[in-house]
Amino acid sequence: MSTSIHQVQHGQAVLEPMPLFLFPGMGGYDPQLVEIGTACGDAVTSVEIAYPAWRVLYEANDFDLDTLVSDVVGQITRHCPACAILLAGYSFGGIVAFAAATRLRDLGYTVRLLGLLDVEAHPGIGTGPGAFRAPKTLRQQLVGFSAAVRRGEGRSKFAYAIARYLKSPRWKLLLRAYARVPPRWLTGKFRIYLERDLLSEHMEPLLRQWVARRGTVRSLPVPTYLFRTEQHSGTAAQHLGWDYYCPDLTVVPIPGSHLGMLGSSNRPILCAAFRDAVLQVLGRPTPD
Repeated sequence: MSTSIHQVQHGQAVLEPMPLFLFPGMGGYDPQLVEIGTACGDAVTSVEIAYPAWRVLYEANDFDLDTLVSDVVGQITRHCPACAILLAGYSFGGIVAFAAATRLRDLGYTVRLLGLLDVEAHPGIGTGPGAFRAPKTLRQQLVGFSAAVRRGEGRSKFAYAIARYLKSPRWKLLLRAYARVPPRWLTGKFRIYLERDLLSEHMEPLLRQWVARRGTVRSLPVPTYLFRTEQHSGTAAQHLGWDYYCPDLTVVPIPGSHLGMLGSSNRPILCAAFRDAVLQVLGRPTPD
């Protein structure tokens, strides 16, 4: 299903943009993620994958990793029923993108590039950003909240704390009420942060499912770029475990932390590196 789509304009062939599907992290929609596609200019048309809303998943009893992959593959096939595509995923989204790429190749699609934005192949093993961690003590939470306030991230941290309480059995009735009648009095950003954190509750078991089946995952022979931040421990392999699953792998170092990768300081660096990777696999010249 590989294509060389082009138009003819003023007697010259003009390549059409290639679809780039972007997979957000556990919290779903992230407007900053779209900017890596925008950085590629006319080479791509960006489409952000949407995960099911947590309110839908709250009532579902059969949601698992295979269900999520089927859902996102359906989004892609409806958008472009027959063409070559590019995929990229941030954090947990990288794992979903990898699984979707495998499914799409089985359907006959040509995956020209898979971008993995700071995700470990075996999250939960070791001490990297994707590792499963023990719950923090109250003192640790207060220290973390104070630090977040100093960084200007107080609302985000407070929403995370509220989400943790709502997800506990003690507050189950309140969460059920919020799921059915979302309060309108919550401020915009706080509500967005809260919705993201509540969605993550339904995504975390899927991450564990991936870890459990890592020994049965097939390799994916497509050009793969791992954009790796500095946050990983010194003992972590440069490829973060993806060398077996992605034999055509290129590791691109990105400064900063996992959460700061899409922040204002490091995002331009990531965008430029991602643009160069896309242009390279598409055989187009990169800016000087």
